[in-house]
Amino acid sequence: MSAVTYSNTDVEQYIEQHFVPVQINVVEHPEMPDLFGAPWTPTIIVEDADGQEYRRLEGFYDPHRFEEELALARVKAALDQKDFANARNRVAEALHFTRGDPQREPETLYWSAVVDYKTSHNAEDLKKGWNELLQKFPDSEWAHKAEVIRG
Repeated sequence: MSAVTYSNTDVEQYIEQHFVPVQINVVEHPEMPDLFGAPWTPTIIVEDADGQEYRRLEGFYDPHRFEEELALARVKAALDQKDFANARNRVAEALHFTRGDPQREPETLYWSAVVDYKTSHNAEDLKKGWNELLQKFPDSEWAHKAEVIRG
């Protein structure tokens, strides 16, 4: 990933803007993969300063997919921290990155509806967002999670 993804200018800027990267050399520190439950390299773990994990990536990701994953990690962090104002902005950012990705756009739509609901406390906002998800991506894993609204 160093040669293709980490060296990409957009990825570098995104990481510098939003994250504090830590890279562990597993050859020099062979105990570290077990400590983090990382049986494969590369393993990217997005967590906060307290060790709360928001996303885990294993294997190679090209620059665009890597940015998608990082954007989704930021959405999840804001949601878990109950920072719904930031979550709304981060969902918009994630939608920018994930639009057209049949795996990640449905997840972004799912969380977008959750953010709408958490912001308004109106179940109709959740239903509206999840219905959009069900219509656009009916066979996705995230649509299956949203099917509960069909009652």
